Amino acid sequence: MEQNAERFLAIFNAMERHLQNQFNNGSHGPFRMLVKTAANKDALYRRFQEELFIIGDLRNVIVHNDRFDGRVIAEPVDEIVDKFDEIWHTIQHPEKVHIFEKKVHYCFADDRLTKALNIMIKHKINLIPVLQNSEIIDVLNGNHITFWLAKQGIVSTDETTISEVLQNAEYRGNFRLIPRWMSVFDAAELFRKSYKDEPVNRYYDALVITEKGHQNEKMTGIIVLKDIANYLSKIDI
Repeated sequence: MEQNAERFLAIFNAMERHLQNQFNNGSHGPFRMLVKTAANKDALYRRFQEELFIIGDLRNVIVHNDRFDGRVIAEPVDEIVDKFDEIWHTIQHPEKVHIFEKKVHYCFADDRLTKALNIMIKHKINLIPVLQNSEIIDVLNGNHITFWLAKQGIVSTDETTISEVLQNAEYRGNFRLIPRWMSVFDAAELFRKSYKDEPVNRYYDALVITEKGHQNEKMTGIIVLKDIANYLSKIDI
């Protein structure tokens, strides 16, 4: 444990330089201020804000206390240094949403509702991206279908198109396209913010992943709330 202070300070100095370069034009500033600035701009830093505040306080104890026989008085324990190292590694190499990539089952707007229902049952999913002319225009969900059914008399899913269901939906377009290089923390932030947007008190139905987040690109994955809940719970909601 004797080398923990040196290891801790080496990580701290690297972190501080990183924050200065990224969020303060390379200039010095109080560590807490640098962290607050970063947290206001990036969900990744907001995730670790409280831990970084504590780390900054610990750094001050280590640096500003007198030494005894040339050695620091305050020596952080292994768990603290390991945790700090883990945070620093996450900041340097945040997980990207491509970890959620998988085959995406989809339909076209002029497909019959029966096709969508069969896909939902077969693959045990309740959300299906809808395409029109190779562009992603919406995400069909169970609420859309239920709302449509409630307005019908005799129905035939073989004769009803997905477009007809969406035209009668209570709300539409409750999804977001994102690029595959987006961090999972930024994706979680999109879910968090969506809860306060229209429709209020409702998270996005899904985040649809493409190469660059464009409407006419091939879908490489889809994220629903339960997929990213672990990351969402780590930021202030």
